[in-house]
Amino acid sequence: MNGGRVAALDAGRALAIVGVVAVHLSFQFPNLPGAVSLMARMGQYGVQLFFVISAITIFMTLEMDHARCADVRHVTLRFYIKRFFRIAPMYYAAIAVYGLISYGATRSGIDRAWILGAHGPIDVLLNMLFLHALSPTAINNVVPGGWSIGVEMLFYMIAPLLFFLAMNRARLLLATVALLGVSCAVMSTSDCNGTLDCNIANNTFSYFWPPVQGPCFIVGMWAWYGFRSHLLGASDVTKRVSWLYFSLALGFALLTATLGVWLDKAHAFAPLFAACSAVAFLLFVCSHHARKRGDRLQHAPCIAFLRRCAAALGRESYGIYLWHFICVYLTFHFFDRTFGQKNGETSLALFGATLIAVLVVSYALSRVSDRLIQGRATRMSRRLLASVDRRFHITHDA
Repeated sequence: MNGGRVAALDAGRALAIVGVVAVHLSFQFPNLPGAVSLMARMGQYGVQLFFVISAITIFMTLEMDHARCADVRHVTLRFYIKRFFRIAPMYYAAIAVYGLISYGATRSGIDRAWILGAHGPIDVLLNMLFLHALSPTAINNVVPGGWSIGVEMLFYMIAPLLFFLAMNRARLLLATVALLGVSCAVMSTSDCNGTLDCNIANNTFSYFWPPVQGPCFIVGMWAWYGFRSHLLGASDVTKRVSWLYFSLALGFALLTATLGVWLDKAHAFAPLFAACSAVAFLLFVCSHHARKRGDRLQHAPCIAFLRRCAAALGRESYGIYLWHFICVYLTFHFFDRTFGQKNGETSLALFGATLIAVLVVSYALSRVSDRLIQGRATRMSRRLLASVDRRFHITHDA
């Protein structure tokens, strides 16, 4: 753990954002080799990895705040302030930027540049209130990829309640069963004609919305409470256990691929298996880092460089997620026909080069927006947190 960040979680965020960018780019390369195309399509489940990491980070942060703030209201208020100023400023900027891009696209008559679905002022308002995950027209039409932000923000609303329920494992288990029951009931009554024997189409409202994706946060929550010491690298793990984690991650990933990619059944089990794979992967990375520290091994320069890149991508993953759509749609508009006509080997080379280029440019855009927007928001949140701490008679720094 370094400066309040867990290196393995940043590695997970890096893998997630690379996967998300890869799947969004892959549609421009229809002649990719089959194995590469399959791996790229699996990149969509990077979102579930984000959800798991988000749940782990939330409960880790709440636990740290609870250790220094006795009052439940104080912990809860600090949590909402932190989450709002971490997510909202950049998201509001994205609403404005993609709105301008869409307006310019319609004015220019370039159909392919129209990157958003039909929506109206109410949909924009729902996005500003972070209630858009409940509306079919608002969930993904105002900000591309905004559905995942909406789902996260709805989970944030109940996260403090779940945290304080977790003080009693029996109540936490009951809450978990209740949440899963609600998810199953809502899916059954809305899209499955009274049963759970249905196929929810990928990239539809029924796939995006909270009842399908919410269980991923529950998996992350239980991962924190079950494997806290492992995730923080504070537990000795043998090499055999470490590779057991890797085997579990691979097994759940294959189940996810079978349901979500090969069989094209994007129902609740595919995201749930993806979340379980994410937990096992994070445990493997954490145990691997812990063993490397224990052995005090020096990494080769190329490995050290890759780790620095992964850490950088992990730190900027939110900004990259918001802004990479600009790069994806630019390449789609200007190079779609050229890319689509290439053979397998050439497509693979172009895909790799384009993926790296989009990640680099999106990282740069994230750094710029961090300086112009997120940095100011962070300073504002610190001042507000200090004011809240004074109100609750806490004198240490926020």
